[in-house]
This record gives sequence, structure tokens and C-alpha cells, in this order.
Amino acid sequence: MSQINPENQKKCTFCSKILHGRSDQRFCNDTCRNTYNRHKRTAEKIKEHVNTPEIFRIIKKNYEILKKGRERPLDDNETIFTNTIDIMAQGFNPKFFTSITKDKSGMQWYCVFEMGFSIGDEYIYIKDFPEQGEV
Repeated sequence: MSQINPENQKKCTFCSKILHGRSDQRFCNDTCRNTYNRHKRTAEKIKEHVNTPEIFRIIKKNYEILKKGRERPLDDNETIFTNTIDIMAQGFNPKFFTSITKDKSGMQWYCVFEMGFSIGDEYIYIKDFPEQGEV
């Protein structure tokens, strides 16, 4: 009678218990299989940056400030402007936006959803880009 060497025996992929049964068995029970796969899926997920909630809050605030800076929806190619210092004092952070686009003249605009802005030395220019807010 041959003895089975414990070092050569197959072990559960999750808990390392010795397996008995089918030759292709990987787990000792359903709990180990489910737990292993749950851990594997969690590890594969892309981890969210620690500042993500704060960044979303800043983007939302930027949007509210830009929207407050105009009394009505702007017409096509209509641009309004406001003092850069004033808008920054309200808490506007130009570092955070949702997209970048260019207008017909080739000028680059940073958009927070459908509202574009371009910062000059003295003024911040605001323009609507409805296509930037579409999904």
C-alpha cells in the first residue's frame, strides 16, 4: 500500500486545507470558493483616489459659481466676463474642470459640464458649450 505524502497533496486555494475528492478540485467548500472570488474581484477594482469626494465637491462649486455669474442662458457665441479676483474670492478653483474644448476661433476653453471658462490676467470669460454637457 502506498502512502500519500502530505507535501504532495492538493490544498484549498483559499484556506490551504487538504482537499479530498476530485482531482481538479480547487476549494474545500463553497464558502472558500465564494470568499476567494469576492477578494479577487475587490483586489481587481481600481481604487478610488483619497481626494475624489473633495474633487467632486470643488467641481460642483465651480459650476455653481460660473452659473451664478450669469443672469440667463447665453446665446450662441455670446461671451460674458467677470473680474478674476472676484470669482476666485468666491472659491472658484480653475484647476478642476470636466473637459477642454476650442471655439471656432481656436481659443481653448476649460469646461465645467456645459459652461466654459477662460482666464485672462484681469477677467475670466464665460461661454456656454452645450455639447460639453451631453453624455
